Amino acid sequence: LIYTEASSLGLDAIHTAGATDFAVNSASGLAIRVNSLTVDATTKTVTLHLDRDVDHGEAVSVSYTKPAGDNVLQDAAGNDAANLTKQVVTNNSAADHTAPV
Repeated sequence: LIYTEASSLGLDAIHTAGATDFAVNSASGLAIRVNSLTVDATTKTVTLHLDRDVDHGEAVSVSYTKPAGDNVLQDAAGNDAANLTKQVVTNNSAADHTAPV
C-alpha cells in the first residue's frame, strides 16, 4: 500500500495496525492470509507479507478495517488511515518462466 499524504512526516511505523486488520482476497473470493506487515515511514508504504505468493496475473483486492484502540494505521501526526473495502490491487508479480523439475 502506498500513501500519498502531502505531509513530510510519513507514517507511524511504531504504533500501527496488526496483520489481522487487513484482508486480501483473490478474485474467486478465496482469502489470502496476511502473516505480518512492515511500515516504512519514509517511503509511506505498508507491505503486507502474505501466506502465499500472488500469481502473475491473479486479480486480488485488499481491505483494511481500523481496529478499536491505539494501534491503528496512521501518519506520524496521529491521523488515522481510513478503512479500505475491497480495493483492487495492481499486481506487479513477474511471470514464472522456471521449467518444472
